Amino acid sequence: MGDDSEPLPPPAIGSERILHYAVLDESVAFNTDHRLMFIDGKAIGKVPYLAICAEEKTSKFLIYYCDGDWGPIGVSAHDSVVAAKKRAELIYPGSSAKWIVANFTEEDVARYLDGIWADSRCSFCGKGGDQGIDSIVEAENNNARICNKCIEKFSRK
Repeated sequence: MGDDSEPLPPPAIGSERILHYAVLDESVAFNTDHRLMFIDGKAIGKVPYLAICAEEKTSKFLIYYCDGDWGPIGVSAHDSVVAAKKRAELIYPGSSAKWIVANFTEEDVARYLDGIWADSRCSFCGKGGDQGIDSIVEAENNNARICNKCIEKFSRK
């Protein structure tokens, strides 16, 4: 999956499985006049990596514009993978030839997210920030944690 000199993407960005990714090398141009992607009112510059993920909640396909460590610095939503790739091509001419199928399974994503959220899961329901939990309270001197959803649930009883 990719060139040995480039870091491979993680199985997921946010909590969404990566379906396709692109390494934007020197052969990929950058349309400085694209007027399509802004962060805080400033047009996003050329990024080294793009990733397309499927967002389960909305059935949209997200393009993550990533930094050199695959950290997302921008995102845009599209109705299909084809539409996402067309949008990327408008901003990064030549990117259409760079897409790679990621081949990550749901199990790969689950293992990856479990590793990230292992110390941040609720001791009662097992959910973490990747599953719609807004906050977790951790007890001092032990590993017990409770999420905002369980606090609400248990306080009603």
